[in-house]
Amino acid sequence: MKPYTMTRRSVLSGQESTSDVEIASIQIGNFDVLVLSDGHFNLPGNWFVNGEVKHRQQAGDPIKVGANVWLIRSKERVILVDTGAGPIFSRTRPTAGKLDDLLAAEKLDKAEVTDIVITHMHADHIGGLMGPDTGGYSNAKIHLAKAEWDFWADPDLTSKVSESMKPLVQLAQSVTSSIANRIIKYENEAEIVAGVHLIFLPGHTPGHSGVLIADEGQELSIVGDAIIAEILQFQSPDISYILDIDPEMAIKTRTKLLANLARSGRLMAATHLTYPGIGRVTQDGDAFEFHSLA
Repeated sequence: MKPYTMTRRSVLSGQESTSDVEIASIQIGNFDVLVLSDGHFNLPGNWFVNGEVKHRQQAGDPIKVGANVWLIRSKERVILVDTGAGPIFSRTRPTAGKLDDLLAAEKLDKAEVTDIVITHMHADHIGGLMGPDTGGYSNAKIHLAKAEWDFWADPDLTSKVSESMKPLVQLAQSVTSSIANRIIKYENEAEIVAGVHLIFLPGHTPGHSGVLIADEGQELSIVGDAIIAEILQFQSPDISYILDIDPEMAIKTRTKLLANLARSGRLMAATHLTYPGIGRVTQDGDAFEFHSLA
């Protein structure tokens, strides 16, 4: 098996910015995987509950988490995993919504994206689909779990959730209405294209999913929001997050996932790990540790 090599290069982040932003890339078999930073979020410490108090105290408040998006290129396909926050956080979360600058720096026309895989339909993962021609991704097929679609597209969902959840539902449903005719839904884990698989990681949301890239003996698991805060949830997987729809299932999924990753040695990536957020997991008793490849 060929060794994994990650490269990092600087690109201009935007016409009004003089700072350089890095783009990391890694080869997985014949796939070129780019890690694009959509920025970061500062999350209140009290959004994380359970687990050992000492670990939450050590993490500080707020807790800074990344916002990673992945572009997977082959000879035939250009696949985007999630679309970032788009313009929706520009006022309340100005640290996010940076993806468009990086795509422009890559000279990638959004119309060239052939496929979009949605890990789940929280705002910071589907915000890039808002706007004309689904945010400019006018030719992309959109892939996600049927359980995820059915949950968010339920016309009665707004009346079933708490007041704090209503804005998330309303935003998700504004997107579902515009992409309904382009959706491919999966009831079981499946190969989206040769070498790129949808895997189910439920709990954070009903159909929360990840992506496994496997080619020529090399593998990378993109696990979405199965991990939110690396400073907390590797050490204490039983710490849940305020937006977990099924916290017990999220903990079960995370613990099983981390144990499998530690046992297999497979590379992993997650949305909210510190950029570029690709590395391996080791296990020590009930605790885990993330070792960044970069």
